[in-house]
Amino acid sequence: MNKKLLMFINVLVVIWLAAAPVSAATTTQIYAGNQLRTLGILQGSGDGSLQLDNNITRAEVATIMVRILTESPVLYPEGKEFADVSAKHWGRDYIQKAYKIGIIHGYPDNTFGPGNKITYAEVVAIMVNALGQKENLNPELLWPENYLTKAKELKVIPSDSQVLPEQAITRGEMALIVWDTILVKNK
Repeated sequence: MNKKLLMFINVLVVIWLAAAPVSAATTTQIYAGNQLRTLGILQGSGDGSLQLDNNITRAEVATIMVRILTESPVLYPEGKEFADVSAKHWGRDYIQKAYKIGIIHGYPDNTFGPGNKITYAEVVAIMVNALGQKENLNPELLWPENYLTKAKELKVIPSDSQVLPEQAITRGEMALIVWDTILVKNK
């Protein structure tokens, strides 16, 4: 009986550890997030926190990128209508504007996935597109390696980055990538 109880406790501990956050936002992510908040690019939640440990969604990324790349407020932009982005969705205008300026795209089935987590590779592609480097990708490389290689060349991401392309990223990771991209653009 003790062995079964011990085994059960071990299983519970493993499940608990797997569900626990792996890491908190780093000091560089916190710095980047605060810089972006100061610039009005990244906004906090109702309690004022930036929630840098939370995964970021595709709608949030579209919003951040439009805030960076456009000077005027987004008012009724003409853009693509996605089947899963209603007229009442908080990020609709930002999503349409991001699509219109060519930095983010939907899926082949005419959906956008506004609430979906966004992957490292998708964010890197958005940054490369935002820097106007889409035409300068290595044609010998396939997605996402072509974008990851270009982003490393541009110093948008570290040259020794080991992040898996399909990994969903946090708001803190996004803040750092955006901040590094802004620094690259202003050099």
